[in-house]
Amino acid sequence: MADSRHKHAAPRPSRRAPRTSRAFGSPRALLPAGGLLAIGGVVAVVALQGGASPVEAGVAAAAPQKDLFAASVSEGQAPATVSRSAERPPLPNVAAVEKKIEGLRYATSDLEIHAAAKKSSPVLASVASGDTVEITGKTKGEWAEIVHKDLPRWVKSSLIAKEMPLGTAPCPVGSEGGLQPDTVKVLRAVCAKFPSITSYGGIAGRGEHATGHALDIMVGTGNPIGNDIALFLQENRAELGIEYLIWRQRIWRPATSAAWRGMSNRGGATANHLDHVHVTTYGSSATR
Repeated sequence: MADSRHKHAAPRPSRRAPRTSRAFGSPRALLPAGGLLAIGGVVAVVALQGGASPVEAGVAAAAPQKDLFAASVSEGQAPATVSRSAERPPLPNVAAVEKKIEGLRYATSDLEIHAAAKKSSPVLASVASGDTVEITGKTKGEWAEIVHKDLPRWVKSSLIAKEMPLGTAPCPVGSEGGLQPDTVKVLRAVCAKFPSITSYGGIAGRGEHATGHALDIMVGTGNPIGNDIALFLQENRAELGIEYLIWRQRIWRPATSAAWRGMSNRGGATANHLDHVHVTTYGSSATR
């Protein structure tokens, strides 16, 4: 009789439940290589047929909505553009606008050019006092339409005039005390037209300066602006009531001669009127 001590006991069946995969909850099992290849083939077939594998379908369902802008760039397509045509009015026909021009107007002060006929509209440019603008004749309340850079714009009607403005506001750097009406007009006109001038000679102790009929416009020796001032006063002689001018040792008296005439040397820059333009007025003969 065989000794039972040399017999191997049969292995006891395990009571432990099979472990599950933490990722998918299915029993962990070792698949033969053939099974893996079969599954890979199925996935490949599905992909080629335009479908998605079960795992891929689940991921696609959980993915956020595709960014259309980023997708168009990554696919080589230009991103969609936003049209602003509704925000901007169409540009007018330049030829049609030019046909509406009726004439010129002078700016009576520094003039702001607006995009529309209202104070709150953007200021697109400005025009200096004395410069001209082209008008179309169209108005809206206190606004007048002009043409600026071939486009219709708007300015305040009260700030433009048919004739060159000669100045109506008191000059901040010159005294009007004792001056005749015509002399006051000269002072204001020159002050408005040539704001860089900061010194004037009015009432003095003798001659025409004593009666308020004369004004000295101080420009400094050798300053060419004196030529511009003299020309401006010549062109507006009647409107300002000017009798004669003296500048750079020459005199212009239109009642006796239309040309400038030389004067004798009086000894110095001021005496020879090399540093200022002298104006003598009639007193109250200005036409404006």
